[in-house]
Amino acid sequence: MIAKTKRKVNMYRTSIRTLLISAACMLAITVAVTGAFGQNAPAGGRAEAAFKDIKVLQGTSADQLIPTMQFFEGSLGVTCNYCHLPDRVANTPIKETARQMISMVKAINRDNFKGAKTVTCNTCHRGAVEPAANPTLATANYKPWTPDSPNGAPDLPPIPGPPASQLIDNYMKALGGDAGLAKLQSRVVKYTATNSIGNTANMEMVSKGDNSLSITHADGGDVIVGHTGNTAWQRAANGAVREAREDEFDTLRLQDPLYLARNLKSISNLETRRVRLDNQEVYQLRGTAFGRVPVRLFFHPKSGNLLRVVFLLPNVIGQNVVRIDYSDFRNVQGTPFPFSWIIARPLGYQTVKVDSVGRHAVRKADR
Repeated sequence: MIAKTKRKVNMYRTSIRTLLISAACMLAITVAVTGAFGQNAPAGGRAEAAFKDIKVLQGTSADQLIPTMQFFEGSLGVTCNYCHLPDRVANTPIKETARQMISMVKAINRDNFKGAKTVTCNTCHRGAVEPAANPTLATANYKPWTPDSPNGAPDLPPIPGPPASQLIDNYMKALGGDAGLAKLQSRVVKYTATNSIGNTANMEMVSKGDNSLSITHADGGDVIVGHTGNTAWQRAANGAVREAREDEFDTLRLQDPLYLARNLKSISNLETRRVRLDNQEVYQLRGTAFGRVPVRLFFHPKSGNLLRVVFLLPNVIGQNVVRIDYSDFRNVQGTPFPFSWIIARPLGYQTVKVDSVGRHAVRKADR
């Protein structure tokens, strides 16, 4: 029976693979500015009230379910259809195994780490469906272990950086201070986003302060994401509107360098380090955004420009990592503005190239 069910699962996977890939291409491009919008999950409430067939994740916030599924995808290197049939409620042996694994991981952390998310799917899987049980073979670069080998040795203590207030002040000076930010208070940024497999989309962001509209121009119609600094929403190409999940809203704000500049002082638990990035020493500012999201900001030691942002979005099992690298800084009305950036996630990345930055007075980001 299990073999027959597995054959059925594989048949469904093969038949819908092309459809899923084509749909995922446009979704991945949209993610470049919308922070994983596109999976139509309601915000708020409990998972079992918003979704069907919830068993081991009962009691979980509905906002956390999709990010948790994304964490499974990144940890195993798969997509939704690895576990799910077109009938999402239908049980499969793989879904049952996944439930057992979730229960196992939660028990390990409960019994050994006081409930902290120390052990996750990624601890063993590392992007593969089958965890590697055996050590890897030696390569030509192999060297025998010695007492001073770095293998197994504790990490070196971090090298402290300048005071956090100094890094923030330097960044604000690089942007021209409040006057420089005011020049870009109202702006229209037009750009092209390209995903990991080469699909592109024309996009634009219309902003005024913390209010913004991100528009993806697609063949089937525009996908629009708006946020006001306090809330966010998405309008699909078919006109359907939904509220943003918490992780989506956090991403929208953290991937906007000008939003970060205006709100840097709201990041708590600040500490600084000197680290290496692309063969140069840079300053790293570590802290917590919105009271829940660990974030790391990397600044150029001379120009003060923001080069990289890394943040960790919490879910039921672990944390989803997002990294944004900014480059090609150009002078826009006296303020350095990145004309290129890359947004990397475990299952892909998007490269963004800015075509133009202009001024525009916009209304509040309503629907």
